[in-house]
Amino acid sequence: MQDGEIIGEQAEVIADLKLGQIKYRDLTQRLFDRIETYRNRIKPVILGKLLNEKANDLETVYLVGTNQNVEVREREKDTLYACEIIKTWIEDHHKIPVEILHLGSDETNPSNFEEMFRWWRRNWREKIQVQPNQSMWLCLKGGVGQASEAGRISGLSLYGDRIKFFEFQQDVKKNQNGIPSDYSGPFLGTNYLWDRTQQQALRLLKRFDYAGVEELLLPYFRQDPSGFGVLPTLIKAGVAWNQGEFGTFFKFAKNTLTGVEQKREQTWWWMAYEQAYLGVVRLVQINTAESMLHSFRSVEGALWKWAIATFPDHTQAIPDKFSLLLPSILQVYPSLAPTYNTWKEGYPSAQLRGKLLQELLEVAIPKATGRDFQAFWSEDCRSMRNALSHQLGGLSLQKALKAWGQDIRTQAEWETRILTCLNLLTGQPFRTLEQASLFCSIHKKAINAIATHELQP
Repeated sequence: MQDGEIIGEQAEVIADLKLGQIKYRDLTQRLFDRIETYRNRIKPVILGKLLNEKANDLETVYLVGTNQNVEVREREKDTLYACEIIKTWIEDHHKIPVEILHLGSDETNPSNFEEMFRWWRRNWREKIQVQPNQSMWLCLKGGVGQASEAGRISGLSLYGDRIKFFEFQQDVKKNQNGIPSDYSGPFLGTNYLWDRTQQQALRLLKRFDYAGVEELLLPYFRQDPSGFGVLPTLIKAGVAWNQGEFGTFFKFAKNTLTGVEQKREQTWWWMAYEQAYLGVVRLVQINTAESMLHSFRSVEGALWKWAIATFPDHTQAIPDKFSLLLPSILQVYPSLAPTYNTWKEGYPSAQLRGKLLQELLEVAIPKATGRDFQAFWSEDCRSMRNALSHQLGGLSLQKALKAWGQDIRTQAEWETRILTCLNLLTGQPFRTLEQASLFCSIHKKAINAIATHELQP
């Protein structure tokens, strides 16, 4: 009592019961021993509203109460009897099984984080029975910070997004009148690890691992579908792009691209640059075999697309087969006749590939006779990439580069050769494969969205 006013709820109870000097452990033990007398006068005003509203969702309740040895000074504040009182209330009102976990009788110090972490790990495994498909709610209220933090981190490390948390808005006046606290939640348990998750996601994006990022962030997206803005869509776009599904990628990415970028979809050549940059990404991922495959597919595919787009009246596209170059092309380029007649091998039309495709390109675009395309067509390079494509085992970076010419020594030179070939076909002025790829714009947006995102409390 101080100036005629009560200081604290405990002091008010002591005064009401006329008990004089008594510590919390002894006070709660007295109440529990006389529970029949006080049963209807005691309410869990912090957990009460949550328990009343969520009782049907609960299978078992576990309460953690301190029960420390006699020589421990903080023993007077132990909560084991408070747990017993709350257990009685839960069983009376909701018929839910309640188990009490005693903390401290094995000399574990609630203020020591490392000891508490071990205590929690042991109890998660031995005492708290959680089935593989079950979720759990963790309400960390009261006690010292080390005990709560150890429970949070150890639980998350074992169960991840299966753990959810509640927060309580304590109102002293309402609580003293028996009105339980409001609460918010459940919140995804991994919210507490967002900083770590955020950095892990950014590390995955450095290696363009969009599938890994999607798996990592999916629990957050499910809890707050609109809170992450366009990020989930950007991640889906990245997953599709990594799989070479460029049409699906564009559908996801379209609304985040500029008007100029969106118009690229109407061109015949935009996927060729995406394929080429996918080869660059595979090098970052140290997947040299796939990198070589994607780099050549980008130019080979662009050549076929170029021929069909440039000579629509003289070509015939056949799904999943080589396109055909029709005999009418000889009216445009008579010089193709010797190769054409040899190439068609008794068929009405010739397949658009190999030497015939090379000659068509060179008569249509004389600049394509330069060293970059000459390396692409050369017998040495074609034989080398064919041999490398059929070998078992790994593929060194140098061999992957040499497949584009003996003069290629660095990744920068390799990228320049691919870009030059594509620019000759498309007539575009791109200076880098990164600039030419729509994916790079999406990738930068995804990195920024993750790096700047802050979870709402």
